[in-house]
Amino acid sequence: MKAFRRLLIAAVLSGIFFFYACETTVGPNEIGGDTDLELTKVGGEFIANLSMDTWIPAFDRMKDTAIITKSENGNVTISVKVGFDSVFTSTVDSLLGTKDLPHSLRVAIIDKYVKMFGAKLDTTDKQKMHLAFDLKMKVTSEGIQEYMSGGGNFTNPYTIVKYSANVGDKYEFTNTEGVKVTRTVVSKSTTDDYYMGFWMIKVIQVEQTQEDPVIEKITYVTNHKFGLVGVIMKTKTGKTVKLSLIPPNG
Repeated sequence: MKAFRRLLIAAVLSGIFFFYACETTVGPNEIGGDTDLELTKVGGEFIANLSMDTWIPAFDRMKDTAIITKSENGNVTISVKVGFDSVFTSTVDSLLGTKDLPHSLRVAIIDKYVKMFGAKLDTTDKQKMHLAFDLKMKVTSEGIQEYMSGGGNFTNPYTIVKYSANVGDKYEFTNTEGVKVTRTVVSKSTTDDYYMGFWMIKVIQVEQTQEDPVIEKITYVTNHKFGLVGVIMKTKTGKTVKLSLIPPNG
């Protein structure tokens, strides 16, 4: 279950990320900085906690892992593997508001997210379904970027956060599907005011909006040392899901 929660980051995400890279900052979608980080060492595994206003028993049925398998010059690959059953998928359907949609439309939405992550989905056995994909990020001491919006290869990074950012800063781009994505810095701590496990840390929160069939907005919670420490997703049904993350060196 714990690794799936990381995936939800990713996957719901969109999300669909975790970290820090190397060069001189030139534009809103470029970051520099140190790439030799404890956070991104190969073999590191993330711990996560998924929460809502009420307990969701179906999340306990998940079996998954999220482990760093490659790290070169700030480019990081996280191998995510998730196992789940029909009880879980039914719960997610209700959570996202897709349960009452026509079957063809639900399948189209699932295919959209599977394609977005370049994932492999096996639903042959409804009690032992599997999802696997590689989450690719650029992580440096100056910020975090993701490659999902650019097709999943290491050629088109898009910024989630720069740690030097100020409230009101924006990162805007059009993804490979032609959808405009806007990420706006909405808050920046001046004191340790956010819980990461048992620790209090300073964070920058970046809100993402775009045209999407089920998600109204995603908020990335980041820290200059620990990278992505939280993802908050608000669905169009009014549900809010929070994914809290503790990185390998947290």
